[in-house]
Amino acid sequence: MFIAANWKMNLDKKSILEFTKSLQKFKFSNHINTCIFPPLTYIDYLHNLIKNLPISIGGQNCHFKSFGAFTGEVSANFLKDTGCEYVLIGHSERRILNNENNAEIKSRAETAINSSLKVILCIGENLADRKEGKAVDYIEKQLNDCLPNNFHNSFIAYEPIWSIGTGKIPSSFEIQEMHTHIKKILYKKLNKNINVLYGGSVNVKNINDILDITNVDGVLVGGASLNAKDFLAIYSAAVKHLDISL
Repeated sequence: MFIAANWKMNLDKKSILEFTKSLQKFKFSNHINTCIFPPLTYIDYLHNLIKNLPISIGGQNCHFKSFGAFTGEVSANFLKDTGCEYVLIGHSERRILNNENNAEIKSRAETAINSSLKVILCIGENLADRKEGKAVDYIEKQLNDCLPNNFHNSFIAYEPIWSIGTGKIPSSFEIQEMHTHIKKILYKKLNKNINVLYGGSVNVKNINDILDITNVDGVLVGGASLNAKDFLAIYSAAVKHLDISL
């Protein structure tokens, strides 16, 4: 089970310090893998605050080149050097706001993996494709275009664009259908099982229902991960879910 927290461009130094005080008081499970993706400027700061905890650190993006004249970008090597174990690639906000296309995202994922980072590759359809019944085909094309051949020790995060930050999520059947389809595509391409996370308006109220869905291997949490109490409640729900399943 994997719980990932994407803080996006939120939480300043003071807020992060307060957040980590709650983490230090919490008892973590050995059966849950956890990663926090803070703003780039606070990666090293957060890493030092929680280095005694079983929580990994990740970068929210990396460039497809390891070094060079790319002002404002960050190298996968630099992320690794500052203590990152994971990196998000292809988040819909970057696809839309930064015009990142599938070929570029594939290159970023390849570079990250070659730098010994574990990738969480984000995919998801828009509302129009969902309403027109094209979601499954759209996701299959995204995977075919974005998935690098060296995709190992990494994850897929299914995040329907229309669900991110809206409070609306697909039905349990729709999530199960998509995750099952994604796993079949991945096995066909890579000949191995890959964990698939669900993301998109995950919160304390719906976490139990989401984790009960077949082929959901964890969650990528956005807004609900900015509050330590909510984030730890989501984590606790995952622990309880594993206890029931074992």
